[in-house]
Amino acid sequence: MAATTAIDLLAPVHRLSVEQYLRMASAGLYDDGARVELIDGVVLEMSAAEWPHRLAVMWLTRTLVRQLDDAHILSSQQGVELPALLSMPEPDLAVLSMEEVAARSSGRPPLVIEVSATSLRFDRITKSRLYARHGVEDYWIVNVHEKVVEVHREPAGDTWGARTVHGAGEVLRPLLLPDASVELDPLFAFMAGGAPSPS
Repeated sequence: MAATTAIDLLAPVHRLSVEQYLRMASAGLYDDGARVELIDGVVLEMSAAEWPHRLAVMWLTRTLVRQLDDAHILSSQQGVELPALLSMPEPDLAVLSMEEVAARSSGRPPLVIEVSATSLRFDRITKSRLYARHGVEDYWIVNVHEKVVEVHREPAGDTWGARTVHGAGEVLRPLLLPDASVELDPLFAFMAGGAPSPS
């Protein structure tokens, strides 16, 4: 069952399927350059990314790409199709299976990361429920303003069995990618405008 959105309180909503959403995009019905995503059948405009947000995405992209094996690929700010949930969110980063990408399927990403500043509440509530319902096993929120990473694991329905918060001095290891790691100190330093550490 689709989650309730604020617009449901105003009037009945005609919800789009992922297929309809993609057809509309192909037909050019969204403004050129508009950043939108499909959530629970509703097309939502995405908030503009602030500079620290963009820096975090760059640093994480650089870090994770170097550590992935040949069976995985990193998707950055691309749609992840969830047809059963009438949704096609565009997470800041998602690790995908090469096999599923070849089959033109997003499958169940082993890692999804949202970098959150103005979108923090939305990522904690709406997107969190969505990823849990899809069975994503490792969902990270990089909280830009508080300089912490919120890790959600053990999806159960539309919630999580485990939520931990990690900060300065810690190293995170993706649950399903044991050979990868993310050091938080250089991530936060780069978000603040510092140079990346050599590696």
